[in-house]
Amino acid sequence: MNILVNEIIFFSVVAGIIFLGFGGEIFFKRTGISYYLFLIVIGIVLGPIFNIFPRHPLIPVLGIFASFTLIMILFYSGMDMRIREVIRGSPRTVLQVTIYVVSSILIIGISLHFLLKWDLVQSLIFGSMVGGETASVVVIPLSRSLKLGQHTVTFLTLESILNSIYSIVFYEAFVDLYKTGTTNWIVPLASIGMNFTIGITLGIILSVVWMFVLRYFQDFKYTYVLTLGLVLITYAITQELHGSGLLAVLIFGLFLGSSKTILSRLRQGFDITGLKDQFYKFQGEISFLMETFFFVFLGLVFVIEPSKIFSNLVIGLLILGILMVFRFVATKISTRNSDLRADRNAILLICAQGVVPATLSISALGEGLPLANTFVGLAVYVIILTNIVTTAGSILITRKNRKAENTSS
Repeated sequence: MNILVNEIIFFSVVAGIIFLGFGGEIFFKRTGISYYLFLIVIGIVLGPIFNIFPRHPLIPVLGIFASFTLIMILFYSGMDMRIREVIRGSPRTVLQVTIYVVSSILIIGISLHFLLKWDLVQSLIFGSMVGGETASVVVIPLSRSLKLGQHTVTFLTLESILNSIYSIVFYEAFVDLYKTGTTNWIVPLASIGMNFTIGITLGIILSVVWMFVLRYFQDFKYTYVLTLGLVLITYAITQELHGSGLLAVLIFGLFLGSSKTILSRLRQGFDITGLKDQFYKFQGEISFLMETFFFVFLGLVFVIEPSKIFSNLVIGLLILGILMVFRFVATKISTRNSDLRADRNAILLICAQGVVPATLSISALGEGLPLANTFVGLAVYVIILTNIVTTAGSILITRKNRKAENTSS
C-alpha cells in the first residue's frame, strides 16, 4: 500500500510538472516573462521545504541528466539555425561572445578569489558557470516576439549558442586544471583550442556521413530514434577524444538542419528535408520536456541557508553588475557601424541565464568540488537576477514599440 501511495504521488507530481511547464510556455510567449523561475520554486517546495523528494539520492544521477539535457537542447538549437545565417553573422557574434564571456569569466573569478578567499581555480570554475551564458530557450522566442530586426534575431540566437559553448569549454578546462593540480596555464588554453577543433571536425564529418546514410533509411519507421542514437555516439566519441562533445552535437544539428544547402554544395541530387522536418518537431518536444524537469531538479538540490540569503544576494548582484558592464562594452563594440545598432538596448538587456549555469553547477556536485553546494546556490541567484533584467527589458522594449506604432499611425 505504501509503494502504491508513493507511485501515485510520484506520477501525480510528474504530470503536474508537465502541465505547469506547458502552461508556463504559453505564459512566456504572451508576457515575455520566463517560467524558469517558477519551475525552480516548485523544485524548492518539493525538495528543501517539504522534502517530498530528498536531495542526496538525486545527486549521482543529476550529472548525467544535466549532460543529456544540454545534448538535447544544443542539437535542437543547431537544427533551428541555418548555416548561411551563421556564417554571415559569425564575425560580429564571435566578437560579442569573446569580449562578454571571456572578460566576465576572468573578472568574476578573480573578484571572488579576493573577496571570498576562494581557491583561484575554483573561483574561475564558478566564473565559467555564470560568466556570460544567455539562455537560448528564452532568447530565441523572446527576440522574435519583440519584433526585432531579422539580423538582430540571428545575432542573439547565434550568441546564445556560442556563449554556451564558450562557458562549457572553459568550465571543462578549469575543472581539468583543478583535478591535475598543475600550475601551467598553457595546458587549459591548449585544451580549449583542442576542444573546439576536435568538436567542430567530428561534428561536420559525422553529420555529413549520416546524411548519406539517411538517404537509404528515409522510409523506415524509427529513423529519428536511430539519429538520436548517433547524436549520443557523436557526443561520446568526441568526449573520448578530448574534444567538446556538446560543440560536436551542435554542429551535427546545424548541418542536419541545413542539409539541403550542404547536399547542394556537395552536388548531391537526393533530399532529406522531409526527415529533417520530422526530426525538428520531435526534438523540440523532447528538449521542452528535458528543460521543464531540469529546472525543477535544480530547485530540488538547492540548499536553503537562511543565514546566507543576504550575503548570497549581494554576491549575486555583484556578479550581475560585472556581467552588465561587460555586456554593455561588448554590445557597443560588436554592433558598431551596423544595422544592429538600432536594437542595441535590446541586445544589452536580453541576458537571461538558464540551462548552462544550472547544469554546470550540478555537474560540479558530481565532480565532488569542495564549493559545489555554494556554486549551486549562487548560480540560482544569478539565474533569477538575469531573468529579472530580461523581463524588465522586454517590458520596456514592448512599450517603446507600442509608442512608435501609435506615433506612426
